[in-house]
Amino acid sequence: MKRSKIKTILIGLGRICSGLEADPFRKKPCTHMGVLQSEWGRMRFEFVLGLDSKENQSDRFHSLWNAKTETIPSVPKNTKLPDGIELAVISTPSVYHEDWALHCIHSGIPNLLIEKPVALSESGAKRIQTAAKKHKTKIWINHERRYHPSYRFVKDHLTKGTFGNLKSIRASVFTSAKNPGLAFSQLGGGPLLHDGTHAVDLIHWILGKPKLVDAKLEIPKKGSIESRAVAWFETKTGVEVFLDVSGERDYFQFELDLHTDTHRIICSNDGFEFYKSEPSKLYKGFRSLVPYAPKQFPNPETSNAFIGIYDEIFQVIRGKKQTMEGTISDNVEILNLIESIYRRKR
Repeated sequence: MKRSKIKTILIGLGRICSGLEADPFRKKPCTHMGVLQSEWGRMRFEFVLGLDSKENQSDRFHSLWNAKTETIPSVPKNTKLPDGIELAVISTPSVYHEDWALHCIHSGIPNLLIEKPVALSESGAKRIQTAAKKHKTKIWINHERRYHPSYRFVKDHLTKGTFGNLKSIRASVFTSAKNPGLAFSQLGGGPLLHDGTHAVDLIHWILGKPKLVDAKLEIPKKGSIESRAVAWFETKTGVEVFLDVSGERDYFQFELDLHTDTHRIICSNDGFEFYKSEPSKLYKGFRSLVPYAPKQFPNPETSNAFIGIYDEIFQVIRGKKQTMEGTISDNVEILNLIESIYRRKR
């Protein structure tokens, strides 16, 4: 017998839920509603209701998708959620993630997809973790690069040793305070928490939890959000990790620069670059890093991280897969790493 589609609600109808779908340059789908309304998504998920605290945002969402919406309080309070929902997607501002996650868990919704960061603090993430364990709720957090085929290719080949032994990672997340979104507000939590969380997630995904060696925060004025965070981590196996998150740039740049004993791999929003050690054509008796294209590297035109996370959600809910990426336990550790930087500030 054919199984029914997964009944889904969206809580928070802003940029990552819907608005970014209008960006002509982004690979589609690039939002939660974009996935649900894609040909692929319509076969697997049934959109039931969109909820937002801003009436104008609900109206825009309704006009764009011809979809049912309701205006709700920012904090759930006694908000009644529809019966029979299998998946709730929480894409409110970060400050409300914990409240809505707990409300959905206590309302009996068995599966949650929560935007990053899962909460504004490690203690908040632990409260979600405790409630989820008690109610047997499955939780995904949308650090979407984990689900991108190109990043998975790099991760898999590092694990296999194809690229040699990893020695160091330089992670950079640069944004502009001129167009900061929520990163520079109390709703977002600061550039390190709001944007740097993606880099910390990938570091944790590739290496496990490293140990903080040192860190520095730049805070323009007392009581304000940091403008820059710099950190140095180290693993038990001796891999050094350098993180630089800054909002003082006139551009957006996300990049991981990985060095092994034989290769260099650059993973960024501009694409992926691969280099391997070969006899140098510049210096006799030396070896140089030479660019090359690894076999079976995923075609960027057919790669989509948003489809990837929703495919895993569908497979797990329908019992076709048991393992999950980016669990709530991982994200408790990720927030612990981020908070260790804030605590070490100098």
